[in-house]
Formats: sequence, C-alpha cells, structure tokens
Amino acid sequence: MILGIGTDVVQRDRVKAIYEKYDKRFLDKVLSDFEKKEFIKLKENAKVNFLCSSFAAKEAFVKALGTGFRGIYPSDISIEKDDLGKPSIRSSKLDATKHHLSITNTDSYTLSFVVIEKWT
Repeated sequence: MILGIGTDVVQRDRVKAIYEKYDKRFLDKVLSDFEKKEFIKLKENAKVNFLCSSFAAKEAFVKALGTGFRGIYPSDISIEKDDLGKPSIRSSKLDATKHHLSITNTDSYTLSFVVIEKWT
C-alpha cells in the first residue's frame, strides 16, 4: 500500500549561488555526515550536481511523508547510491516502510520523485 508520494524540482543556478555564498554553512545544513564525506571526494564540477540531487530528494521525501521538514532536518537524511548508481534514502523515518527514489538532472534543473510504501 502506498503511504505517500513526493516530488521536487530545484533550479541548479539557485543552488549554486547559495553554495557559493554560504559554503560550509550550507553544507552543514543540507548534507548528512555521510554525504559530506562523499562531497569532499568530488571534483569541483560535480559538487553542485550532488547538492541539487541531495536537496531535491530530501524535499521529495518529506513531501511523501506528509510532514515537510517538521521534526526532521535535511542533515538527518542521507541519499546514498549503490554500485550501479541507484539512489536510496537512509532515515529513521523509514522504519517499517519501503521506498522508491528517482533523481534526474539537466543543465538547469534537478527533479526527484519518491514513493513510500508500507512494508509487508
């Protein structure tokens, strides 16, 4: 049974401008500790894409939960990829559920879509 769906789109230039202005403060607010470790390994030209993907996925996730960022912060959620690049969400809010996450990037936008199902 589907418990919730969420989608989000972010504008790449907007995320880039915020990152350039706030740097580490923005990273601390948006990325989990795991994601920060992955972020520092990236080449400079891949960093904005990483931030866009992470933020859009987290926004879509809290929309699927139906709560928004109430009681959970972006840094409490990790977006991880398996060996083939398939993204997934790690969060304590996913107990007893199954989820599906899709992220797509263009030169200008990043779109994310999340479906949360009751685990049976």
